[in-house]
This record gives sequence, C-alpha cells and structure tokens, in this order.
Amino acid sequence: MITLPDDLTDFLSAKRQLEYAVHECECGQVILLPLGKHELGEVWVDGQSLHDVASDPNKGIEGYYAVPVVNLVESCDGYTPEHILSWIPDSDLYISWDCDHWAITMFPSVTWRQIADSPLQYINAQWESQSIGQPLIPWPQFPFKKGRPF
Repeated sequence: MITLPDDLTDFLSAKRQLEYAVHECECGQVILLPLGKHELGEVWVDGQSLHDVASDPNKGIEGYYAVPVVNLVESCDGYTPEHILSWIPDSDLYISWDCDHWAITMFPSVTWRQIADSPLQYINAQWESQSIGQPLIPWPQFPFKKGRPF
C-alpha cells in the first residue's frame, strides 16, 4: 500500500474533491482517486524536450528517463487523466506530467493543502507558458533507459 502525505490522506479520507471553476480548466472536471486506490507507476521524460532548459547527458541516444510516480487522478472531462496531478514519493514532490511531450512540470515545496486551496493553477500548469511550476530535470536522480517503454 502506498503511504501518501498526511494532508493528502486527510483530504481524501474526508472524501473531498478539488473545487475550482471547471470552465477555466483545460481538462474540465478532475476527479481524484479515492484513498486506497493509489499505486506506484511510472512516467517518462524525453530529455530532448528540455533542450531549452538543460543539456541532456544522453543526447542523441534513443531513450527516456523513468520516473516512479503515484497518479492522483481517476478521471477528467477533456484529457487523459493519468498523471495530470501526481506525486513522486522518493522526492515528496507533486507534479503534472504531459503525456504528449513526455515532460514533467514540478511544484517544489508545495503541499497538498496549497494545491487544494488553489487547484486550478496546478491542474493547468502544463498548458500555461507562465506556469507556477518548473520543468523537472530527471538526471541524475532517475534512470535513463534505452529504447521505448512500449
């Protein structure tokens, strides 16, 4: 069983959902997974997607960085729900994963309470050019794997 941060566990134990102006959200209404349904999964980062931010040490090699994460979203209206909001347990870090571009927007030093107080800016972060998040540089913390995961 996954041990989530205390403030997230309290939020989900109360069977709460995020409250925000759904019409302003890129992916519509987000429904969180209920407590006890969380599993450790993996998202992928293409180092080439970070060329404006940092130089990938594996540039020119077909591959990806594998990042272990816990998906927090069960469903949403207008987008693939997996990893719109996720948590990296080893780093105690909330993120949003862009499944189309294999890029992670991270929210350093942010608690679940902060996300719950103003969820729209976190949910929309991967679509906004002036996001409150910042790109996650996966090396050297996360392993580089050659090839593709599928």
